[in-house]
Amino acid sequence: MLLEAVRSSFFTMIEAFKKERPDTSELAAADPTSRLHRTYLWRTLTSDDTGEELRAQALRAFRRGFRIGRRGKPRTLTRPIPPVLKPPFGWGAAPELPGPSAARDRAIRALPPPANREELASREQELRALYASAWQEDVPEEDGIWAAMYRDTCTMSINYHWRRALAQSAYEGYLQSSDGRFGGEPARPWANLSHHASEPWCSFMDRVEGAPEGESDLATAEAAVWEYWDTLYREAPPWDSDPDQAHWLAALRAARRKAQADDGPPEMDE
Repeated sequence: MLLEAVRSSFFTMIEAFKKERPDTSELAAADPTSRLHRTYLWRTLTSDDTGEELRAQALRAFRRGFRIGRRGKPRTLTRPIPPVLKPPFGWGAAPELPGPSAARDRAIRALPPPANREELASREQELRALYASAWQEDVPEEDGIWAAMYRDTCTMSINYHWRRALAQSAYEGYLQSSDGRFGGEPARPWANLSHHASEPWCSFMDRVEGAPEGESDLATAEAAVWEYWDTLYREAPPWDSDPDQAHWLAALRAARRKAQADDGPPEMDE
């Protein structure tokens, strides 16, 4: 029954991928059963040497990946932003994009260092005008891919930092409520958390920001805590008997205060 459910979900995911990207050639056309049997998940679930704890974690990881794939990016990463005229760090490291604007972008950024302030100002002005064109509604067709990539890169970069800032506020709100303890242990400052430890707080915030209109704080906190533990591929403690319920609610409210206090995305160019 369990393996059949995994098989059915995997095939559904493959079919959705084919519809979304019909030109993906050999990978999408390969026999789905053969692809499934080569996955780490399937080999883990069907091996007699796999312990029950690892089997449960692998299944939760698959369930979470499947659910995220169906849901798409959360609002915390897709929130609309005003036009940005200065690209984020790393822009230009992507594969070469087509179109005259992309070519001009590459050419300017490949120039040697400017000889004086006037040349620097002129170059920056030209780049700002170029990036401003990416946000116009009437982008020429030949520049469409470059413009879309620029907008998406700016949106993801700014919202990534906004999402992390909200997650930090939630974490610190929790610690203020719990006298600096998490999981029964003294908690480290946010800056000292690993990605593995901080990412669940981002998932917590995804659910808080995506809460349906009219949902109570208690219901939102319960669902957000479930997301927190699901990110770690672990079952959440029963909410009704969770001794940390008050701390989770404090985390939710601290993050919402932070979101309401923000005037807009950081590092925004006029």
